[in-house]
Amino acid sequence: MNKSGFAILTTLVILSCAHKAPPLFKDRVKPKLQKIQSLNNRQVQFVFSEDIDTLGLTPDWFTITSKEETLGIITIYPSLSASELVAVTEPQIKTEYDVTGWAFDTAQNKGTFSASFIGSTTPDTIAPRIVDYSKGHNQHDFKIAFSEAMDTSFLEYYIIPKKNLTPVWLNLRVCRFTPEAPSESLHYDTTYYLFIKNGVRDISGNTPLPFITSVTPDSIPPPFQLKAEVHLNDTIVKNGYALLKKPHIAGITFVKDGGFSFSVRDTGAYEVEVISGEYSGSARIRVDTTNIINLEHKKKNLDNIIN
Repeated sequence: MNKSGFAILTTLVILSCAHKAPPLFKDRVKPKLQKIQSLNNRQVQFVFSEDIDTLGLTPDWFTITSKEETLGIITIYPSLSASELVAVTEPQIKTEYDVTGWAFDTAQNKGTFSASFIGSTTPDTIAPRIVDYSKGHNQHDFKIAFSEAMDTSFLEYYIIPKKNLTPVWLNLRVCRFTPEAPSESLHYDTTYYLFIKNGVRDISGNTPLPFITSVTPDSIPPPFQLKAEVHLNDTIVKNGYALLKKPHIAGITFVKDGGFSFSVRDTGAYEVEVISGEYSGSARIRVDTTNIINLEHKKKNLDNIIN
């Protein structure tokens, strides 16, 4: 074989080897429980050696018992990561609990475990957070997800402009608001706001901070931002609520660090009322101007205005 033929053969061998895929490796390592602890009298944390399959996660995988009782598990869900789970239990007592159960990792390896922990009588005082929610354009309803299990028997909220939407809890953490009738569906040419002030609580009675989000069913973003500063005696107002009127309440947003912003569809004048504690004020403002709303000592009830 001459040199050129040898070079061609060598090149073909190299290319053949380069395209040969390495053998597939199947994960056969079972997940292991590394840590268990009571966070408070209603929550138990489980830390595993790897991510757990949370799609099929169910309280039936876990059993918690003591000499006095079998501790009921209301729900279980991932915490900071898929390798950390939090079980919401019936109220615990100060005793040793034994835990047995199993869990599947993302490769569907089943790991069993047996462990123990000391129950807590410390109340849960951490306020829940809204960790995911509907917002923006091309959204046809509202959906919110909380950081922990909620009291599903209690929920007070406003839809602005008013629509009769019914809250449907998909589980103890996720709620969707659906129209009571077809006529209550969200209109395509309108921006809607969901406002929760103090109307929701977790199973321990803790309430989150007030919450506002907005959705617009159509996919075309409103092109204009209606902005204003809020002043009290030449000092910017740190926080409060701004209400958009035309003439009925059409929107709500937070006043933050002395200002607010609404998405609107035209450059016409809008009336906006601002409430901050015992102070309030209103003005007609426009998109294309510098707007300032001055407050005076005049207390108004936000709920009465919205209703």
